[in-house]
Amino acid sequence: MKIPKIESLMVLAFFGVVAVWAISKCSAQKTNIERRSRFADDDQEERPSKKDTIKVAPISSPTQTAPSPSAATKSATLPPPPPPSGAVGAAPKSPGDMPSLATKIPQPSATAPQSTSSNYTTLYVSIDGLKMRKTPGLKGELVTKLALYEPVSFLNKKSEKQEEISLGQEKVTDYWVKVRTKSGKEGWVFGAGVHFFKTKRKGVLE
Repeated sequence: MKIPKIESLMVLAFFGVVAVWAISKCSAQKTNIERRSRFADDDQEERPSKKDTIKVAPISSPTQTAPSPSAATKSATLPPPPPPSGAVGAAPKSPGDMPSLATKIPQPSATAPQSTSSNYTTLYVSIDGLKMRKTPGLKGELVTKLALYEPVSFLNKKSEKQEEISLGQEKVTDYWVKVRTKSGKEGWVFGAGVHFFKTKRKGVLE
């Protein structure tokens, strides 16, 4: 049977429309795929690489720490340093405050090492004509007489016992101490006749 021309034309037109639609659909999908791939490439180029990123830490300015008030308080309350080992005793502020040498001179020790001349303490004669003897005591042989204010070096030795001696107007109990003059003479003098300062002892009969 023969198909009418109108129907055949309609069928051909239908297939033509379908073909055009399919072709346009494929081209649209292809265009979308190309856009997506292009956007993906652009994003990869714009994003910086993690390996190239460098983080710079902020620089903090140095701060000075103030001294602790407790440390300053401790340093202010520290006791004064002790006097040298060879010294007879710490010198007082004034001659009148000086106690007797009997309370300041240490006892001699047999095991103590020999002191050097740099450790000797300088004393001054406080009684004019003070007698220096070879042995401690009034019975010791006379070596020489010392002038008032004459400096002598205390040799860090004293008698084992104290002795009471009358100076004329008063009686004084003190040790005998061994000293050396500038000329090199050594001997024993009564402890009340020497002083840490140049001062004249009161109560001595002229």
